[in-house]
Parts: sequence; structure tokens; C-alpha cells
Amino acid sequence: MKIGFVVSFFDFRNDVRRVMAEVAKQHEVIIFGRPENRDEILRHLPEGLEFRVINERKSSFWNNVWMKLFVLFKRIPKSRHNFFLMELFKASHATDPAVRKKNYEIIEWVQRLPKFISYDTYLKGLDYQKGSDLSEIDQFVCFTAIADDFLLARLLHEKYPVKVYVYSWDHACKHICFSERAHYICWNERIKEDIVHLQHIPAAHVKVVGASQFGYIHEYQQRHAQLPRTYPFRYVYFGCAIGIDDLVKEEVSVAISVAQVLATTRPELTLVVRPYPVQGNWEVYQSLHNLPNVIMDDGFRTVDLSVKDGHILEKFEKIAHAEAFFHLGTTMGLEACFTDTPSFILDYGYKNKDGLSLYSFIHQYQNDRHLIDLAPQNAVRSESHLTEILKQLNNPTYRLLNKQVQAQYQLKSFEQFSEDLLTP
Repeated sequence: MKIGFVVSFFDFRNDVRRVMAEVAKQHEVIIFGRPENRDEILRHLPEGLEFRVINERKSSFWNNVWMKLFVLFKRIPKSRHNFFLMELFKASHATDPAVRKKNYEIIEWVQRLPKFISYDTYLKGLDYQKGSDLSEIDQFVCFTAIADDFLLARLLHEKYPVKVYVYSWDHACKHICFSERAHYICWNERIKEDIVHLQHIPAAHVKVVGASQFGYIHEYQQRHAQLPRTYPFRYVYFGCAIGIDDLVKEEVSVAISVAQVLATTRPELTLVVRPYPVQGNWEVYQSLHNLPNVIMDDGFRTVDLSVKDGHILEKFEKIAHAEAFFHLGTTMGLEACFTDTPSFILDYGYKNKDGLSLYSFIHQYQNDRHLIDLAPQNAVRSESHLTEILKQLNNPTYRLLNKQVQAQYQLKSFEQFSEDLLTP
């Protein structure tokens, strides 16, 4: 078969490239990407795979009006808080203050206006070019967030077989790119429930296959005995999660707080801090470099957002040998649960609970539903609570979350995941 993969964030998603390389062992694989992403895709394109440019977007009076109407009146997931947090996050990235101010004003309008244009209605209303070469493709697999609405509109209208892999545990609660005409693949039964409940997708259109990202955990479990230990001393691990400049400062303040409590309560332990890979400016972590009981785990950065496979396995080795893992809301907090290391979400350090705040980031839908609600004892509420936890890290109650998470997800090799991804 010829399989068409429609991709975004191709440089950052090592696991996606691994999956495509596995699929290419049995099928012909064609990668579809937007013109502006051409160079980054070609730089990381696995050997033997073909790349085709998406050419569906049409500039017309109708499309311009229709897209603006959709921005204002689009239906959003039931997890309203998470959706608007994502919108604020995207708006905050505008470098021009005037553009950023306008973006925030649009979000304020969107929050007030009625929501009656569904994503399916929007796709049906788009006028696309038919400029992409779709010849001989037997099946399309798209990854959320959808790389190009115009292409998906064409694929669905022309009745191509389309699967959409819900790439992350938080995509069902923060994106709007869910069509009732497509079929969806997700991580586990609880995330399937999220897709059905939050996005109104029929349950019959959603299939549980697993998480491509967890292919590295499966790989680590097979190879951990051969991997050398990175740090010969005792430590706790802090995984940074925030890519919003203003909030990163608050995350760093919380990390400093952990280092200070650690120095007083457990001085024999070092705090190892892993910067957020997608954070563009690592200078924001400079204040952590100056603390005597902190080591920055920052040797994995490359020329772009890609991370070497060896560094990913090394990440799990570092988590597995830590006394505890701390975070403010990251997939690493879930991944840590596949080791014997207790995973804690830090739920303090914020000054307000509104808008683009640290509180909102910590209490995203997926963090509350898939971590905090499962194990409230692993949510650190204050520095004094942190002190109490650090004094008894061996308490079995802090590892109950690990058992619950491990029971909910099936780890698969990249080979097995790739096979199941294409199974009807």
C-alpha cells in the first residue's frame, strides 16, 4: 500500500519519524507537509521516504471571510478552560506588541460570542485548490494538530480513507480539529472517553492503539540494563514544562523553591533540572545555574527542536534512578509513572488563577483528570507539604499513581504500534 502521512512539528516528534520508518519497511510512505515546513521535513526525512508539498490553501474573498467567521464563532471543546489557555499561549508568541494586543482582543470577543460553526461545517465551506499530488495514496494518516485544514477538507470531501492519530494526551481538550467524518486513534480508553465527551465524536469512530511516544519507554525497558548511569550521586529530577516566557519565570521560581526546601530537608540530594526542549531561550534558566545544589541537565539540545534517540533513552534512565520526579504539568510526569520513581505535580507558586497563569497551566484538563484526580496525594500544595513529602519519599502511597497509570496504558514497540496504526 501507499500510505500518506500528513505531519506537523516533524523536527520535534522523533517518535513520528520512527513510526514512519517502521511503516516504510512494509509499505510505500509519502510525507505531506506545508511549504513553510519543507526544509525542516527534508532535513529529518528518513531514508527512502518521499515528500510532497501540500498545496490546497486558496486565497479568495469567500475563504478570507469564512476563516474569520470560524475564528469568531467556532464550536470549541467542552474543556473550555483548556481551549482558551491554548489560544492565549499562541497569542503570547506574537513578537509585535500591537499584534499581540489585537490577538488578545480577538480572544476576548471569542469568549463572549455564540459557538455554532462546527469544524465539519467549516471544512465543508472551504474552497480548496486541488493542487496537492494525492495520486495512488491508499490511506491517509493525519496527526493532531491538523497540519492543513484545506487538505483535510479535500480528503474528506473526496472520500479518501482518513485516520487521525490524536498525538498527545492533551489534544482532545485543547484543539478544535475533530471531524465526525474521520476515524480517530488514541492512547487509551480514558482518552477515548475524552474525545467522545469533549469533541462529540461517535465512539465507533475512535480506536485505542497506544502512544507512539511510549515506544521509547518500551525500548528503554528492553535496554535499561545496558545503559550506563548518568549521575553517580543521589538526586531528584525536575522536568520543566513551560514555553511561555512570562510563565517560565514563575516555573523557575518554583524550581528554586524546590532546591531551597531540598537543601534544608534533604541536603544529601541534588536537584537535577531538565529545561523544556521547546523553550526558545534557555537564558531564562540562568538563575538555577547559580544554586549550589542544582545541576542543569541541558546537554541534549541540537540545532533545532529534534532530540537524538539516545538522549531520549537517557532521559528515562535519569528518571528511573531519581529519588522522585517533580513537574508542573508535562507528559514526562506521566512517563515517570512507568518507572518505580514517584511522580509529583507541584501545585503552588502562583499569585492568581485567571487567564494565562501558572495555576491555569498546572490545572489543565489532562493534568487534573489523568494525574491529580488519580492520586491527590502526589499533588504538592505548598513548601511545607513538599518538606513533608521529601522526608518520606519511600512511602508506598506515593507510588500508587505509578500502578494506576501502568494499568491504563499498553506499552508497544515502534514496530507493533506502526502495525496496529494501520490495522482497520
